[in-house]
Amino acid sequence: MAKVQFVEKPPDGGWGWVIVASTFLLHVVVVGTVKSFGVFYTEFREVFQESAGVTSFINSILGAAVLLFSLFAGALCNLTSCRTVVIAGGVISAVGLVVSFFAQTMIHLLFSVGFGLSLMFSPGLAMIGRYFDKRHATANGIAVCGTGVGIFALPPLFQFLIDEFGWRGALLIVSGLLINGCVFGAMLRPINLKDDQKEEDVGREERRSTDQKLIKGIHPTCQKIMETFDVTLLKHRPFLVYCVSLFGTLLGNSMIFVHLVAHAQNLGVEKTPAAFLLSILGISEAASRLLNGWLADRGKISKVYYYMIGLTGLAICNIIIPFGRSYTVLVVCVVFYGFFSGIFYALIAVLVRKYVGASRISCGLGWAFVFEGAAFLLGAPVAGWLYDATGKYDMSFYAAGIFIFLSVIVLIPITCSKSRCTRGPSQNGDEVVGLDDMKKLSMFRHVIDDDDEDDDRHMF
Repeated sequence: MAKVQFVEKPPDGGWGWVIVASTFLLHVVVVGTVKSFGVFYTEFREVFQESAGVTSFINSILGAAVLLFSLFAGALCNLTSCRTVVIAGGVISAVGLVVSFFAQTMIHLLFSVGFGLSLMFSPGLAMIGRYFDKRHATANGIAVCGTGVGIFALPPLFQFLIDEFGWRGALLIVSGLLINGCVFGAMLRPINLKDDQKEEDVGREERRSTDQKLIKGIHPTCQKIMETFDVTLLKHRPFLVYCVSLFGTLLGNSMIFVHLVAHAQNLGVEKTPAAFLLSILGISEAASRLLNGWLADRGKISKVYYYMIGLTGLAICNIIIPFGRSYTVLVVCVVFYGFFSGIFYALIAVLVRKYVGASRISCGLGWAFVFEGAAFLLGAPVAGWLYDATGKYDMSFYAAGIFIFLSVIVLIPITCSKSRCTRGPSQNGDEVVGLDDMKKLSMFRHVIDDDDEDDDRHMF
C-alpha cells in the first residue's frame, strides 16, 4: 500500500483552482435548481389539484432539505471522501427526479430530490477550506458566485423545457443536468493535511475523552454515530455562538424574498418591474460575492469584523425598504442589499473553517447549514404571520432587520474574548498550541486562524 503523503499546509492554489471551478459548477446546478424549481409551481398546482399553500411547500422543503441534510453529507465525507459523496449525490438526485416523473401525488415530490442535492452542496465548500488558507475568502467568493449564474440561467431554461416537453419531460431533462454532479464531484481530489496527521497522532485521546464525557452512558452504536457527526463541535462556544448568529441572519434574510415583490406591487409598481427587483438583487449579490471575497483576503481588519459590517448593512437595508415609496428608491435599496448579502455569503464557509479548523470543516459546515435550514423553514411563515397580524408588509422588513441586528450582537462576545495561546511560534511565524494546553482543555487542535497579516492562532 502506498504511503499517504501529508501536505504541510494548504497549497492556496494549484489543483485548488480546479476545486473552485468544480464547486462553482455545483452551485450553478444545485442552488440554481432549488431557486428555479418554482417555475414548476403552476404546473404542479394544476395537475395535482392542490392548494397554493401545499404546492408552495415543494420549494420551501426542497431548499430546507438541501441545508438540513448537509449534516449527513459532512458525516459521510468523514467516513468516505468529499468526492464519493458528491458523486453519490449526483446519482441520487437524478434518480429522484426520474422517480418524480411517475409521481401521482404531491408527497412524492417533496422529498425526492432534496437529499441528493444536499450531498452535492457542502462537500465542495469543505474541499476549498482544505486547499486554501490565505486566499480562502477569494476562492470561496468565486465558488459561491455559481449561485447567481444558476438563478439567472436556469429559470428560463426550465420554462422552455416545460413548454416544449411538458413538466414530466422537463423533469427528466433536469435529471440529466443533475447527473453532471458526478463529473464535478470527480474533480474533488482529496488532500491530506499535516493537521490531519497531528490530530490522529496527538489529539485522538483528548477528543475521545471529550466525546466520552458528552455521551457517557449511551450505547456504543450511538456513540459511534455521534462521533461520526462530530457532535462535540456543539460544545465549543465560539462555533455554537456563530451558528446561533447564522440562524438569526438567515431568518431575517429569507423574509425579504417573501414580500419584496408584493410590497412593490402594493406601491403601484407593475408586476414585471416588481419581479425584476429580485433579479437586480441577485445580480448585485453575485458580483458582491466575488468582489468581497477578494477584498476580505486583502483587508486590514479581521474577517469576523468584515462579516459583521456586511450583516449591519443588511439589517439597515431591511429597515429602509419600507420607506422607499418609488421604484427608483427600491432599486437602490436592493442593489445595496445584494452588496451586503454578498459579504455575508462569501464568508460563511471561511468563518466555519476559522472556528473548527480545516480537518473538521465537513461536519462544521453540516452543523452550520442545519441552523440555516431551520431558519429558512421559519422565515416564510413568520413573514406571513406578521402580514396577517398587521395587514402591512412593512413589519416583515422591520422584523428581518431586527433579527439580523441581533445576529450581529450575538457575535460580539466571541470577538472580544479571544485568549492568545502562550506557546512559542512555529516555523512560519504562527503561534501553535502545545500538547499540555490541549490536555488541560480536553480538546484537540481547536485552532483559530486569524485573518490579519500576522496570522496568529487562537484557542477558545
